[in-house]
Amino acid sequence: MKLIQFINLGGPINWVLCGLLCFCFCQCLERSIYFFQTRRGTKKDVIARLKEKMAEKGELDPQKKMKAFHSECSILYYEMNRGLWFLNFIASVAPSLGLLGTVTGLIGAFSELSKAGANVNIQDLSGGIWEAMLTTAFGMIISIPALLCYRTFKRIIEKRLLAMSLYDEEK
Repeated sequence: MKLIQFINLGGPINWVLCGLLCFCFCQCLERSIYFFQTRRGTKKDVIARLKEKMAEKGELDPQKKMKAFHSECSILYYEMNRGLWFLNFIASVAPSLGLLGTVTGLIGAFSELSKAGANVNIQDLSGGIWEAMLTTAFGMIISIPALLCYRTFKRIIEKRLLAMSLYDEEK
């Protein structure tokens, strides 16, 4: 069975889920590359960038230096979090869309059942149940990796924020 046929068996909601899967994959790849490029020990390291920015500020009085430090930390924080809201959104919405597919599939199955009347055939039910199960599974298949990536990236950000706060205490 070809992939497109398999997606079509799950109904139109599977196509929406496929779109979310593509966006999820792209976002995970982009953030993975970003976090890999800015890992500790590289020239693009977050702490190294913070030190560089603070060195550019020169000799400021402690209060202005602290304000500049917090400003740079805020910029780096928002840079690290860029796009993560979308992963969180996908992790939250994909199971709901899967359940919506389940409901529409079962509605289709019971619609066929009501049309058949007393001549109920298992094949009449199987299409709708098939659609219901596919969309539920597909929603979970998308949601679980999206949530895993989101939590992993958030953990990396927490560690980097801790390193930035420790750098602040060093100064």
